[in-house]
Amino acid sequence: MNKINNTSFMQDENQSNEQRNILTHEQKRYYFQGPLPAPQILEQYNEIIPNAAERILIMAEKDADFQRKITEKAIEIEANERRLGQILGFFIGSMALSLSAASLFLGHPAAASIIGGTTVVGLVAVFVTGRNLEEKKYENGDNQSEQV
Repeated sequence: MNKINNTSFMQDENQSNEQRNILTHEQKRYYFQGPLPAPQILEQYNEIIPNAAERILIMAEKDADFQRKITEKAIEIEANERRLGQILGFFIGSMALSLSAASLFLGHPAAASIIGGTTVVGLVAVFVTGRNLEEKKYENGDNQSEQV
């Protein structure tokens, strides 16, 4: 059987009456989210580099302005794309229905009904699926304005 020497863990009488030095270690971690650090950290930056806090604030303001401009531009581009799609869709639909009316006028009712029917069904399908895709896009958070 092995004996374990516990003498290192025992205190002798002289040591119990003496003051012990305790070594402590303190670690601080700072975490912040966003363009600006905490005010204490800004003060520390100012101690290292004069006017560092002001420079950091100016940088954050410029970045925020840039992000707003990008978001506005993305919204504008998306609106223009939708408008162009609606105009082109209206033009194509009008042309197809005009062709259908011309076919009917020239005595081809079967061709007129096929052209007119497929045009109406196709346009309805595009508008319905387009709306469903947009709804799914916003539900998933894929739009530009929510990401910024």
